[in-house]
Amino acid sequence: MMSELSIQENVSLAPLTTFKIGGPARHFVSVKTEPELHEALEVSRKNSWPIFILAGGSNLIVSDKGFDGLVINLELGTGDWGLDDNQLTASASLSMRDLVNASIDNGLSGLAWAGGLPGSFGGAIRGNAGCFGSEMKDIVTTVTSINTKTGAKVTRNNADCQFEYRGSYYKYHPEIITLATIQLHPGDKAELRRIADEHIQYRLARQPLEFPNAGSIFKNVPLEQVPKIHLPLFADAIKDDPFPIVPTAKILAVAGLKGMRVGDAQLSEKHSNYIVNLGQAKSSDIVALIDKIKAEIKTRYQIDLEVEPQLVGF
Repeated sequence: MMSELSIQENVSLAPLTTFKIGGPARHFVSVKTEPELHEALEVSRKNSWPIFILAGGSNLIVSDKGFDGLVINLELGTGDWGLDDNQLTASASLSMRDLVNASIDNGLSGLAWAGGLPGSFGGAIRGNAGCFGSEMKDIVTTVTSINTKTGAKVTRNNADCQFEYRGSYYKYHPEIITLATIQLHPGDKAELRRIADEHIQYRLARQPLEFPNAGSIFKNVPLEQVPKIHLPLFADAIKDDPFPIVPTAKILAVAGLKGMRVGDAQLSEKHSNYIVNLGQAKSSDIVALIDKIKAEIKTRYQIDLEVEPQLVGF
């Protein structure tokens, strides 16, 4: 027998995102179990409501108008994870912080690079999160998801997840990641903790984490997309991520765009690939600033910047 889901109306999404911006969800529900998720999906289908899945709230720009459908806040077994022969299986709702800590506490290497990475496990897989030369695709073995249209459950191997730079199969198909397994390897606890803490401190020192933000605002630029005439400007910053790229932060810094503002949205003075909310920014300010930056870089360097966070409700 189905439980009675508590579907709320006109719930502000701003407090649930790391940017602290955005309007209300027309309908909103938190689900803690798979049956509740199936029930929420059934309600959305019956009412022809579009859906959006909210997890860690990072890497999102929510429209000032909000989302005119059902926002499903995914809280599936948020503390659930298990180990089997160096393979760690966890709920998609588990935070990346808790996942990293679980791997280190059990003396397993392969995830320390993600120290300080925000958001949820499922979100990191969906966007193939990466930093310091590593990506989620390097460790994921299987991913289980639920099709939002049919309710069917599917488990895919690494190849079937179709990982790409900051993306995967799940970015382009109506499926919700619920569970995934990663392959880790024995390592030294103290050394793994040192690496993770070093990455956390790196973020604190170089990223404007004192202000609400959505992480890197633009994807890094593949080397082949930078016109050769401009490469000397950025040559000292070229790196593998995991293929040769020019960091967008370098491009924006060279262009002198740090500090550019629209309302309370500002291109950070601390890290030039972060837009921060100085307090009262609206999503319209964020988007207007993004458009100004993209136009400036296109005019100066003939480079097309690609926005990294997901736009919701636009």
